[in-house]
Amino acid sequence: MPRPEVDPDVVRRVAARLEAAGVPNAGVDARLLVEHVVEVAGVTAGCGGALLDGLVARRAARVPLQQVIGRTWFRTLELTCAPGVFVPRPETEVVAGVAIDAARTADRDRPRVVDVGTGSGAIACAVAAEVPGVDVVATERDPLAVALAEVNAQRLRDGQAVAGGPARGATVTVLRGSLLDPVPPAWRGKVDVLVSNPPYLPAADRGTWAPEVGGHDPDAALVGGPDGHEVVDRLLQLAGAWLRPGGTVVVEIDDRRGRDATDAAREAGLAHVRLVADLTGRDRAVAAVRAR
Repeated sequence: MPRPEVDPDVVRRVAARLEAAGVPNAGVDARLLVEHVVEVAGVTAGCGGALLDGLVARRAARVPLQQVIGRTWFRTLELTCAPGVFVPRPETEVVAGVAIDAARTADRDRPRVVDVGTGSGAIACAVAAEVPGVDVVATERDPLAVALAEVNAQRLRDGQAVAGGPARGATVTVLRGSLLDPVPPAWRGKVDVLVSNPPYLPAADRGTWAPEVGGHDPDAALVGGPDGHEVVDRLLQLAGAWLRPGGTVVVEIDDRRGRDATDAAREAGLAHVRLVADLTGRDRAVAAVRAR
C-alpha cells in the first residue's frame, strides 16, 4: 500500500514539538503520526486539528508511538497494539525468522510450533503467516496480552494483518497460562519448534529504561527475576521434554548474557547450541536442538 501524501511543513512542525520533548527519532515519528492522521481522516494533503494535536501530545509525553497510533509492523504483518501489553521490537523479527526457518525445514507435513509468552502474538502470527501447514500454539499468562494476541490472530485469519491471511493450511491458537502449562499434553515430546521472547532483564535494571519502556511496557514482560535469565533458563530446561528429536528451541536473551545462555542450553542437554545476532550484531537469541 503506498504511503499517504502529507504536508512536509506539518511534519516539520510536529517533529519540532517531539524533539523539544526529547523524543528519539522525532522526524520519523512525526511523519508516521501525520501519515496516520491522513489515513484515518481521509484527507490527501496536510492535516492538523484536534486529532493530530492529541496524538502528538501523547507521543511528546513519551507514550510509545505504537500505542499512540494503535498498530505496529512486524515482518510481513501489521499488528494491533494496546496499552498494558509489551510492544514487539524490530530485533525480535530475527528471533521469529529462526523459528520460521526451523518450522519450514521440519520433516513432516504439519509442523508444531509453540510460542511461549506471546504478548501481542507477534511471533506466533508471523510463523502462521509464513509457514504453510503449521499449527502454532501461543501461550500467555497476562489477560490483557491474551486478549490482544487473540485480536491479532483473528486479524491474521481475516486477512487484515497480512494480505491473504495465514499461509496455506496454517493455524494459530492462543491459550492462557504460564510457560508451557496450557500446551496440550499430546504435544509433549512432539514439538518441532519452541520459541519465546521471555522477560530477561535483571531487577537491578529497573529505573534505567527510556520512558517508553519503563512507563508503558509491563514489568512482568521485562524483568525475568533478580538475575534476569531465570525464565530463559527454565525454558531451556523444559525444551528437551517438549521438543521432538531434532526439534529446535530459540529464546531471545539479554545481549549481555550470551555466554550464560549457551552454558544453560548445554547444561540442559541440548545440542548444536549457537547464538543468533540481530541486525546490530548484538547477541539476540540462543538456539539449540534436541539431540536425535
